Formats: sequence, structure tokens, C-alpha cells
Amino acid sequence: MKPTLVFPISWAVTALAVCIAVLFFWLARNNDPEDYRKSISGVREIQQLAADWSIETARVRSDPLADFDSLAAFIPRMDELKQVLLATIRGIPDIPNRLANDVSAYVNAVEAREERIERFKTGYAIIRNSARYLPLAASNIVQSPNVDAALSREVSALTNDINGYLTAPSDAVKGRLTVALERLGDRAGSLESPLPDHVANFIAHADVLLAQQAPTGELFSQATSSEISDLSAQLVEDLGFELTRKNQLSTSYVNGMLGAAGVLLLVWLVAGAVRLRSASAPAPVAAAVTRAADEAVDRDATSPPTHAGNGASGDPWAATKLLMSHRILSDSVASRLAGAAREIGEELDALREVRDDFSGARAANGDALQSVVEQGAQALAQVRERVGTITDMADRLSEFSRAQGDVSYTLLDVNDCVREVVDGADAERVAEVTIEEGTVPEVFASKAEICLMLEKVVENSLQAIADADKEQGELRISTGADADRASVTIIDNGVGMTPETRARMFDPFFAQEENRTGVGLISTSHLVEKYGGTISVSSMPGGGTVTRIQLPGMAEG
Repeated sequence: MKPTLVFPISWAVTALAVCIAVLFFWLARNNDPEDYRKSISGVREIQQLAADWSIETARVRSDPLADFDSLAAFIPRMDELKQVLLATIRGIPDIPNRLANDVSAYVNAVEAREERIERFKTGYAIIRNSARYLPLAASNIVQSPNVDAALSREVSALTNDINGYLTAPSDAVKGRLTVALERLGDRAGSLESPLPDHVANFIAHADVLLAQQAPTGELFSQATSSEISDLSAQLVEDLGFELTRKNQLSTSYVNGMLGAAGVLLLVWLVAGAVRLRSASAPAPVAAAVTRAADEAVDRDATSPPTHAGNGASGDPWAATKLLMSHRILSDSVASRLAGAAREIGEELDALREVRDDFSGARAANGDALQSVVEQGAQALAQVRERVGTITDMADRLSEFSRAQGDVSYTLLDVNDCVREVVDGADAERVAEVTIEEGTVPEVFASKAEICLMLEKVVENSLQAIADADKEQGELRISTGADADRASVTIIDNGVGMTPETRARMFDPFFAQEENRTGVGLISTSHLVEKYGGTISVSSMPGGGTVTRIQLPGMAEG
């Protein structure tokens, strides 16, 4: 090739490469996965707010002196989160119709929860008012000067029976009390004044309690159920799948831009070499290019092993469950390390193809072009050798994390693991511990893994209680069954967490304190996902934390 043609051809190739890079940039910009990340964050915020709302509803119901302002305070924040989520979803141009419909159904479910809480608030206000005035109405009858002993006993017995019905409502008791009230109303017409008015007032309050108690109790159950939590988990999973697909496309587009940049670099290296050869100074230039390439390769190729070395460092693990945590963390590091190695390898393959294209023009371009191509091939070979070292290191980490020879599976009772974890953590030294064991379905799992899963949550709760520096720490653990799933609920009165901390609590190496590693709860999250379970966390700063784990049980044959 004539030296005078080198730069015009280089500029033409540059223009083509820039056009390709701009195309990939445009595709990457229109494939921005940020909206999916915002949607997932929005769903998690709604899930957390709904859980906090349920806790507040239960508190209001259990406190006869509580007002309802705290329940109403959740409505503006929930409406804001719903609108933000819908606006984000509508702003995604190519969102699948199925996913858009799922989001609409999810928002409708949240609105249904709001409507149930509003109806519960109204119904419970009526019940609480009548329950407060029923004893007063009965007292007016019993203390009336012209009341007979039989009427006094009848009203006292009805008052006790109605109070019992409020504790455990049933259709049979309601029917019996309704007949008794009708009989009392018929008798009131023959009584002397003011007894008829007192009896009518008593019957009015009793009728309200009989009519409102069962529907209001059903509304309370619906308003505090795990429906929103379950729907949130499913929607986050669906959005996460689309986010992964978007991230893969973005990676491809970025790789395309990097490939175009690599082509430009190689083209101008060749152009420079040919130009310098025409000036009779090929050797110094070739040597300079070689030194620059070697230095760049050395700098780039030494970083991954240093990172891998840091990631692998740490104190030795002495116990089986700690070794299990180490393996889980090793698998996470290995996956990320192998992914990085694969991406670098793909870029090098693209550059190798460019090198092969230029190799076909050796004869026409002369010795200088051949020298540059050979030097580029040598540099690529060195980088690929280092990438191979990284890949081998990742494979070794993966093999180590899969070496689970000490894990055996059996049908186990989660209650056994709860007792073992509490005893092993010496929890009573930090807090007053209450264990409420319910009947749970058996779980087919490794006892060591289930104990590790619960141990990390209990340790987190005990640390939160210690950080709160309260006179009396409380840790309550209850087990039960939710359909065919085993459920474990862990409640503490520790320092609690902010929404930002809750959003990142399962991220590797995330810790609120500098002297903590931030690798504990990743084991819990990993094992819950491994067994097909779910974990939900409700917490407010200074208000303690509620963690609920559900695991699929074995159906009875």
C-alpha cells in the first residue's frame, strides 16, 4: 500500500467504526435497564410499607385506647408509591404485556388492601364504641330501682355471653344471643319506666356487636394477610428476569462499542507503522509500540489476580456452618470472576478476528505491517494466557463451593433447629427469649443448612438488641404452618433498620458498621432461595425488626 493512501483509508475505516459505535450507543441508550431497577425498588418499598401498615393495624386493634390517625397516615405515602411505580412501568417502551398486566393487578391488590383497612377502621370504631357502652347500659338496668331479680340476672348473663362472643365469635352463639335479645325486647314493653329505655339502649349496643364482630374480624384477617408480600415477591422475580435480559443486551452493546474502539486503535497503529516505515524508521517505532503494548498488557492483566487474591483472603473457618458460609461466598465470587473473564475473552476474540483480517494483507503492506500484526498477536496471546489463569482460579473456587460432601438431607422439624440455634447463640444472655412452637410441616432439607439460615437471622437480631442498649431486650420466635409451608417468625426490639438498609441487607459485603464483614445474611438469602422459600423483613428505625421465613413443606401422603 502506498503511504499516501494510508491515512485516507484510515479515515474511511474510522468513519465506519464511529458509525458502528454510535449505533451501539443508541441501542444501549434505548435499552437502559434503569427503569426496571426503579420498578423493583418501588415494589419493595410498597411491600415494606404494606407490612408496616399491617403491623400498625394489629397494634390499633389490640389497644382499646388507640386512635386511627396512624392508619390514615399511611395512605398518602402508599398513593405516592403506587403512582411512581405505574409511571415508571408506563415509561418502559417495550415492556411485555404480561408484565404490564401483572403490575396493574398488583396495584389493584394494594388498593383492595387499602379499602379493607378503611372498612376495618370504620367497623372497629363502631364495635369499640358499643363494647365500651354495653356495660354502662347493663348497669343502668341492674341499678334501676324498679328492676326485678330475674331481669337483673338475665341482663348480667347476656353481658357476659356477648363479651365471650367478641372473643370467639361463632354462628351458633350469635343465633342463641339474637333469640335472647329478641325475648328481652318483647319483655321490655311490660316494664315500668325508665326500664324500657334502658333495655332498648342495651339491645341496640348488643345488636351492633353481634352484627359487626364477624365481618370486622374477617376484614382484619384480610388486611394483615401475607397476600401483598407474596405478590411483591413474584413481581420482583418477574421484573428481575426482564432486568437480566436488559443487562445482557446492554453488555452486548457495550462490547460492540469496545470492539469498534479496538478496531480504531489497531487501524491507527497500522497506519502509524506504515507511515513511519516510509520515513525509514520502522525499528524504533516497532520497539516503542511493543514496549507500550507490553506495559498496557501488564497493567491490565495484573489487576484481576490481585482482586481475586483479596477476595479469597480471610480468617480460617473452624466450624461446619462457617465453612458452609465460606462456600456460599466463594461460589458468588467465582461466578463474578468467571463472568469478567468471559467478557474479556470475548473482546479478545473480536480483536483476533480484526487481526486475521489484516493478516491477509501482509504481502501488499510490506514488512512493517507484518511486524505490527505479529506484535499484536503476541500481546493478545499474553492477555489470553492471563485470562486463562483467572478462569482457572474461578473454576477452582466453584469446585470448592460445590464440595458439599458433609451435607445430608432428611425430613426434619424446623422447631428442632429453632431450639438448637437459640441454645447455641446463648441468646438469653442478651435478651428475654420467648419461643412459641406451632405445628409445622416437615421440611426435606439439610439440618446444618436450615440451622445456618436461622442462626444468621438470630445473630442479627441479637446484635440489633445489643446495639439498642435497652434495659430489657426481647427476642420472640414463633413457628407455624401457612398452607403447606413451614413458617418461622423472628421478632426483636432492637435498633431497627432504615428503608435503605433493608433494601441492601442481603447484598454481599454490605455492613452498617466498619468492624463487620457483611457476609452473614447472604447465607440466609442463598439458602432460602435454594429451598424455594421466601423471606420478608419489616423494620423501622428504633422500632425493632420482624423477619418471616417460609419454606415448602412435605405434603402428607
